[in-house]
Amino acid sequence: MPKHKKHTAVVKIASVKGVCKATHGFVVAQHGDKIKFHNGTKGRVHVHISDDHLLKHPMFTILPGKDRTEPVQRVCRGIYPYAVFCEDKKRFCIGGSMPIIIVPR
Repeated sequence: MPKHKKHTAVVKIASVKGVCKATHGFVVAQHGDKIKFHNGTKGRVHVHISDDHLLKHPMFTILPGKDRTEPVQRVCRGIYPYAVFCEDKKRFCIGGSMPIIIVPR
């Protein structure tokens, strides 16, 4: 089996037409990959991952205009929802669908 080439997925969090949105809310990642969250809003955003073991830090806050990169830990394959609360809109962020991280294997 070929060795997995590690990559960094980017999730941009922004206010779009008055709604806080995550683009790409749908992330495919494996152990050793990284996920970079970028806060493009005017307020802090709070990220909460549904599994305590998926990322090194399952809950964190990102200041406006800043990034936070988290490594994907060794976890079972599956679908892991996550939530982002945007302080400036006082609402949870939406994705193209529910924001999720998929670990295929």
